[in-house]
Amino acid sequence: MRSETLGFTAIGATRPPDAGDGPDRRRVSNVRIGRRLREPTGILTLLVCAAALGATAIMVASRLALPNDGSFIPTERWNWTSDGVEVSPIAAWSPFRSGDIVVALDGRPLADLAGAAVSPPWFLAPQPVGPMVDVLVRRDGQLVELTVPMSPFSTDRLAGAPLGLVVFGGGALLLTLVLVLRRPHATAIRLLFVGVCCNTADILAWEVGLQPTDFLTRSPFLYAFAFAALANLVFWACLVHLLAIYPVRAGWLTRRPATVRWIYLAPLLVFGIGAIGTRLTGGSTLDWFDRLGTLLALVVSGMLVAILASIVAGYRRTPAPRRRQVRILAVTLGFAAAASLVLTSLPIALLGHPLAPRSAVAVLALPVIVALALAVIRDRLFQVDLLVTSRRRIVAAREEERMRLRRDLHDGLGPTLAALGLKVDRARAEVTTDPDAVGPTLDEIRADLRGAIAQIRTLSRELRPPGLDALGLVDALRQQLASIGGPDGPVVEIDGTDIGVLPPAIEVAAYRIVIEAVTNTVRHADARRCRVELARDRDALVVRVIDDGRGIGTGPVGVGTRAMYERATEVGGELLVVASPSGGTIVSASLPLSAAARRLGRSRDGGQPRGADAVEPVTGT
Repeated sequence: MRSETLGFTAIGATRPPDAGDGPDRRRVSNVRIGRRLREPTGILTLLVCAAALGATAIMVASRLALPNDGSFIPTERWNWTSDGVEVSPIAAWSPFRSGDIVVALDGRPLADLAGAAVSPPWFLAPQPVGPMVDVLVRRDGQLVELTVPMSPFSTDRLAGAPLGLVVFGGGALLLTLVLVLRRPHATAIRLLFVGVCCNTADILAWEVGLQPTDFLTRSPFLYAFAFAALANLVFWACLVHLLAIYPVRAGWLTRRPATVRWIYLAPLLVFGIGAIGTRLTGGSTLDWFDRLGTLLALVVSGMLVAILASIVAGYRRTPAPRRRQVRILAVTLGFAAAASLVLTSLPIALLGHPLAPRSAVAVLALPVIVALALAVIRDRLFQVDLLVTSRRRIVAAREEERMRLRRDLHDGLGPTLAALGLKVDRARAEVTTDPDAVGPTLDEIRADLRGAIAQIRTLSRELRPPGLDALGLVDALRQQLASIGGPDGPVVEIDGTDIGVLPPAIEVAAYRIVIEAVTNTVRHADARRCRVELARDRDALVVRVIDDGRGIGTGPVGVGTRAMYERATEVGGELLVVASPSGGTIVSASLPLSAAARRLGRSRDGGQPRGADAVEPVTGT
């Protein structure tokens, strides 16, 4: 009873263009897909998708295998009375007429049949039906008895399905299937796939529709149809979740990642509590069905309002360079969501019927599929270009680091050790020729050794901050940040409880990013307060540095900011520098822990990442 729309998808860092496509890469990819899908979120994804697609299969099989009575309950009107329900004929040969109210089947009131159908054991107790069914209908205010033959399902009902819905559902399912096979690890694509699977079940249920004899036979279609209503809520919840993480993760989700569960629980709980409340208000089971339709439309309307607000908020927090990539998708999705709210769900909740056919609203949602495909292609090209550039910079930076280390060893520590060797030889000679001169020579050797040790410590500190091993990431940052601001600098706070043990590469990357971000705040932001947040978000470490300074400048990206981007990219993560809505700047980095752990394991084994393993994609919440 609403138009189906589709949300954004986030494509993480893609594999390098020169990655191999041979059997080795396919084997590695299959292993990774299996490993990812065995994770708790992967298992939940499979369960929900399997349930939605299973319900779809049950509805298709039920209609094709079981006989039908030649009518259907139109979802556009969903007109239930205390003793019957309005039906429409499937085709001209049907004995029913449009507007007939079915009140009894084989001498049993429809209200009693519906009450028995919603009572346990549900589909475990199917009821047989003969080749003919006696149906009592109210037609033009008069009761009319019909003898309805039970015949195979007529394809005329499917032939009347709106083309817009068919194209939308099929195109969305095909596109998301391709995406999830290529990127099964990306949370946004998982969400998109779950939403489309649930939407497919909903489209089929509401387009094919119930028939009165489903209550007489307790057919599996009846219960799959009821599940599709819940799948409809999961679909809208997936869109809200997607818009919270793409194109830039929302701040509230980063600060409180556990709240994401309420995106799904809230509409289901509201619908469940409302269903219980409407049942307790009295009336027949058919009256309850009518109230459930209104309740579902109200909940969907609320979620559509949340989707529209999420689109606006997501676009506002997107950095200016990336807005071009999501502008078309944001506009088409916003237009489709607004049309669905104004033309279908809200009128159904308030008036009892939509203002426009669902097929017309579905046509408005078709551009979302095209915009989604364009966004995927553009985002992939953007990420490939960014990846190639970042890898080139990382290789150059590593080579420069090696050259600097070689120069420091050759020109600094090397001559010092060589001089020490000469002084040791001199002291050895003086032992026999001039014993009194040995003492001053040994003092010089001791001083030179202290200087050499200091040089070694300096080199070691530049390679990996020693405080990380002695204190851990949070305490090492707290110690270092205390010396950055000074008495006239901003007040720096750090919050990083319960981040657990981190891979060494992630610790170094997070340490360098935080130090550089806070240093930029002290030097350029003219801020009074600066807050550092470290949080473990499933398989990623989320780093946020927030200040209340003057905001982002309009000049070119500085060396320090570029270094932060490269630090994040080097461990397979991403970094965003955006303006805070309340003023100031937010530096946000997501560093995947699993990627760093596998990369660390390969480096310890002496192996090199290859093909699709060269860069790990970024996942979201």
